[in-house]
Amino acid sequence: MTAWSSVSLAVEAMQLGAKDFFAKPWDNHAVVMMVKKHLALAQIDHRKTISQQHEAAQLCKSDTSSNDNSKSILWHSPQMQKLKAQLERVAKTDATIFLRGENGTGKSCIAEYVHAHSSRTGEFVSVNMGAIPESLFESELFGHKKGAFTDAKQDRAGRFELANNGTLFLDEVATMGPNQQAKLLRVLESKQFERVGDTLTQQASCRIIAASNADFEAMLASGEFRTDLYFRLNTIELTIPPLNARPEDIIVLAEHFIELHAKQYQLTPLPLNKLAEQALLDYAWPGNVRELSHMMARALLMAEGDYIDEQDLEFKVLNNSLKNASSKDDIPLMTLEDAEKKLLKMALAQTHNNVEQAGELLGISKSAIYRRLEKFAMSTK
Repeated sequence: MTAWSSVSLAVEAMQLGAKDFFAKPWDNHAVVMMVKKHLALAQIDHRKTISQQHEAAQLCKSDTSSNDNSKSILWHSPQMQKLKAQLERVAKTDATIFLRGENGTGKSCIAEYVHAHSSRTGEFVSVNMGAIPESLFESELFGHKKGAFTDAKQDRAGRFELANNGTLFLDEVATMGPNQQAKLLRVLESKQFERVGDTLTQQASCRIIAASNADFEAMLASGEFRTDLYFRLNTIELTIPPLNARPEDIIVLAEHFIELHAKQYQLTPLPLNKLAEQALLDYAWPGNVRELSHMMARALLMAEGDYIDEQDLEFKVLNNSLKNASSKDDIPLMTLEDAEKKLLKMALAQTHNNVEQAGELLGISKSAIYRRLEKFAMSTK
């Protein structure tokens, strides 16, 4: 909150971790509504994170029940076969791995696959960095001593300690703020940490696998993510291809999920008919493998016949309002910068200058919107 508002100040505040920005004098009702909105969003994000972690864990557990861990992931397409070969080369080493890929591509399952094929004797410990409040960051990762703070009723081991001689999977690392990044970097550089409230230094003896779906090139360029931490995390950088880039896997995965969910719900597996198969192949899969798994579960539960038809498939309806604003033949040639500015204006106009909603339409973060407002000397007023 400030009496001297500007786009550059808003950008700086967002980069430092602010969730919103308003100028004095303020409207009390607007402030209350803003706080309520962000509290509700935080609760939704927390529930979503817990749900996704549970789903990923269940999927990996179901798939890795076989003695042959290579069956935990279907390596059907050439892209996935290449990825498998790369993973097997690096799994036996202690090199830090950075997994990049869209949401739902199976980064957590890939991380578990690496751990299973490594020589590590400890546990595989997963933590979603975006779900940890900044105030609890050190306690969650490094642990705490009894009495270190008000709610520290007993000693508690952190994730680094739990992953001793094992693998620590840091998911959604791009969500960390500057302070969190600095604390993580210190441990990665020194290989040492202390529990909160303790003077005993412990050795960090775990293999790090990090993952994110963020545009790190943009984050590094803007200073949102530390360059030194990025290079600490990506000794080996591997990209998991999205589902729509490997159509050979779609039907194989769909049949796999039907079998999996049939066992889960104690149902008879149903085959896909040709129309259903074609519909699956024609779909863009914005939610990737996770979306395919959900769709097959729903289709299996709701199908009324002896097979799954295209009518049993419930595809996500994307917001195409921006895409449909004009047909592709009506779009004039222009520079990328002019196109970016035009799309930004369209998104803000369509959302009545709501920065958060404009970001959702364009598929970028609120801070990215503010950076572009500053770049183009635009205002939301």
